[in-house]
Amino acid sequence: MTTKCHIQSGMKVILAVGLPFTAAKSGISVTDDRGIMGLYRGLGSNFATAAPISAIYTSTYESVKEFLLPCLPKKYHSVAHCVAGGCASVATSFVFTPSECVKQRLQVGGTYTNSWAALVGILQSEGLCSLYAGWGAVLCRNVPQSIIKFLTYEQLKQWAMQNNDGDRLSHLQTLAIGGTAGSTAAFFTTPFDVIKTRLQTQVPGLSAKYNGVGHALTTILAEEGISGLYRGVGPRLFIYVSQGAIFFASYEFARKLLSTAVWPLATNQATERLSAYAREVVKEEEWIRTSMRRKEGGVARVKLRSRDKG
Repeated sequence: MTTKCHIQSGMKVILAVGLPFTAAKSGISVTDDRGIMGLYRGLGSNFATAAPISAIYTSTYESVKEFLLPCLPKKYHSVAHCVAGGCASVATSFVFTPSECVKQRLQVGGTYTNSWAALVGILQSEGLCSLYAGWGAVLCRNVPQSIIKFLTYEQLKQWAMQNNDGDRLSHLQTLAIGGTAGSTAAFFTTPFDVIKTRLQTQVPGLSAKYNGVGHALTTILAEEGISGLYRGVGPRLFIYVSQGAIFFASYEFARKLLSTAVWPLATNQATERLSAYAREVVKEEEWIRTSMRRKEGGVARVKLRSRDKG
């Protein structure tokens, strides 16, 4: 990820020696300048936000998808997957954008020593809004990326399941389809990833060259051509092949776990509680009927005695 960021940002250290923007040469440049740990700068920001981002993403995706699927005919279920993926990306962008800003400042610049120092430094010197630099580019990248990723995955999954004897994918199939979906989405959204990197690595008032997504797009095209928008596409594809494979394998495992263990357990517990409640209701009704019979019997005896006396 660090080499991708260096390639996309157009680091002067690479340009100065006249080397083409390749992952290997970028990696050598980083290690020469900062050592092997330079390749892992910004890792703390990823660790701190990975869990909440994943939780927000998957819960939003599943909630929106489950809401839309019953409302649409089966042939339009892919629309539900696209909309759910887009909504999930918007929801996570509120956490993802500041995390990316901190990470990329660490990867490209040498001002800060760790993620916490970068976060505090950016807030103190540039304000909260600087953490959301490139938010438009994040949405322009992540929303179509999620749509393409989930649409590709769901379509390939359905195709594979039609050719399977069972109703589930094998682990190998899940990894292969997930990797294909991830890399397909990454390829088509690389231009906006480049724009996001350029916007987030420039310091306001100092090295600011772009003033928005549209301006960055036209400037890069004018100065570097279409190839400038695909800088770092090699490392990005490698990242998202592995990320897509791991993400969808974990996603399917979690769904299977919830459907076979957690949900039945919750259902059984709910059934037991309802049964216990029903037994209590029956007991209470029996007690009321018994009390009514006793009361009616007492009234009848009183009437009988009154009639005998008369």
